[in-house]
Amino acid sequence: MFGPDKCGHTNKVHFIFNHKSPKTGEYEEKHLTTPPTAKIVKSSELYTLIVHPNNTYVVKQNNEEVKSGSLLTDFQPSVNPDKEIDDPNDKKPEDWVDEAKIPDPLATKPEDWDEDAPYEVVDEDATIPEDWLVDEPMNVPDPEAEKPDDWDDEEDGDWVPPNVPNAKCQDVSGCGPWTKPMVKNPDFKGKWTPELIDNPAYKGPWAPRKIKNPNYFEDKTPANFEPIGAVSFSWTKPKTTFLS
Repeated sequence: MFGPDKCGHTNKVHFIFNHKSPKTGEYEEKHLTTPPTAKIVKSSELYTLIVHPNNTYVVKQNNEEVKSGSLLTDFQPSVNPDKEIDDPNDKKPEDWVDEAKIPDPLATKPEDWDEDAPYEVVDEDATIPEDWLVDEPMNVPDPEAEKPDDWDDEEDGDWVPPNVPNAKCQDVSGCGPWTKPMVKNPDFKGKWTPELIDNPAYKGPWAPRKIKNPNYFEDKTPANFEPIGAVSFSWTKPKTTFLS
């Protein structure tokens, strides 16, 4: 399969081919791992795929090369499987130690460490700015608001003008009641935890042993595709032409 795909978050030029295992006779799709971005515009666009007998390929958009590579290295799953695979019967020993670091068992919390100290405290040295307007509210009734003509006091209740920001507060440090700000507590240390040290029992990352892959094969000519017919088609919104 070859051609642009623009749907949701997907925007790429697909290149997928079926490969027959000479070992099992089964087919498996091979997908290009890093496909180029599709160019979806209102004008007609020509997408071209060329596969050479030496297992290389070229993808073109409007006759300009946008992607090239090898059938043997650029597809997933790989054309040729690994010679060795993980032994499915190999299990990690129950006493295997995965932790490279452990808390130091000899470490003790310092006597002056206060886990309950707050992260922030009141800045006792702070003073109210000289231009702070304590008696001015942050918001005031809109002096330009007018009662709607269709307002019915009996049904709608007493009309109250909406609040707007107090213009007197715009060019000063603030309005309303002032409180001292909070600052980071220099004595804050948080919860104490012992320092991590190298684990003497650590055995390293565990991995199953490797065994020969019973399905291993080496196909040196994956470009020898089974015969297919040449197909071209197009559509609008946008109009795009595919060749495969």
